[in-house]
Amino acid sequence: MKLPALLCTALFFIPAAVAQELSDADKAFIEAVRSAGGQAMQLAKNDTRLTIAFHLSDNEITDETLKLFAGADNVYSLNLRGAKITDAGVQQLVGLQSLVRLHLEKTAVTDTGLAHLSGLSNLEYLNVYGTKVTDAGLEHIKGLSKLKKLFVWQTGVTEEGEEPLKEALPDLEIVPDFRKDRERALLSAERAYEDAAREVTDLAQKRNELLKAATAAAEKAQAAAATLKTGEADVAKSAELVAAAEATKAQTVAILETLKADASATEELKTAAQESAGATDKAVAAAKASAEKLGKVLEELKKANEAAAKGATDSKTAADEAKKKFDETLQKSIDFKAKFEELSAAQG
Repeated sequence: MKLPALLCTALFFIPAAVAQELSDADKAFIEAVRSAGGQAMQLAKNDTRLTIAFHLSDNEITDETLKLFAGADNVYSLNLRGAKITDAGVQQLVGLQSLVRLHLEKTAVTDTGLAHLSGLSNLEYLNVYGTKVTDAGLEHIKGLSKLKKLFVWQTGVTEEGEEPLKEALPDLEIVPDFRKDRERALLSAERAYEDAAREVTDLAQKRNELLKAATAAAEKAQAAAATLKTGEADVAKSAELVAAAEATKAQTVAILETLKADASATEELKTAAQESAGATDKAVAAAKASAEKLGKVLEELKKANEAAAKGATDSKTAADEAKKKFDETLQKSIDFKAKFEELSAAQG
């Protein structure tokens, strides 16, 4: 799509950001900073303010080093993290009226050092993490109306000291914000307690269901074991019947053979003995067929018993695990509740 001719003409005449040259004084200051072991550069091509950093220096940065800031009035950012400076060094910075960002973390700065900063009206960012600053020091920076962010980790600052400063500077973000952190901790503890309580209810229901299932499985296993025992008794009995039938058959055959060898035995007697032997054959076959059938039934009963026993074991394991989980979660819920009540009491 083509732009209207008038708009094209207007865009053509929009001036690009004009590069600005540093003054000789600024150039000399940059060289002095670099000679002292610091880093210095222009903030942007069209912004001659300077960013100065000593936190990566191989040199020892002390109060003496900061004397080079006397007369400097064009510093936007200064990083003195970890430098061996004290309140006396901070006093050398009172003239940096253009200073917007200042890093003093991990230095020996105290409340007195913050007092030296009270006149830096353009300061928006201040980091005093790991210093000896306390609540008293915050009183000195209440007048810094442009201050937007303040870091006070591992200092002597407390919630009681932060609250008056937040009232004086409503737009200020303090890290850590003890009151907000406490409120977040309270909310988190309440949610954790509520979640654990719901989980306890769910686990209680699951535990009861699994206990019921484990009881049913145990009863099923007991019934299967009893049935198996009866089946084993039936098989043992059938084996006895087979043995008795075979013994009877052996006796009948022996009598028949005796009669066959006895010339005085009548044919009628021999025929009767022959028929008796045939009957015992059928009795043995029937007893064996019954025993074989009972044997197959017994195998099925064994499989059913094994399956029932395994089911009972698995169900008990599941029920035991559910109880353990329930007990652990219940204790967790109790702990969360205690923590919530503790924080609530502190809040009140």
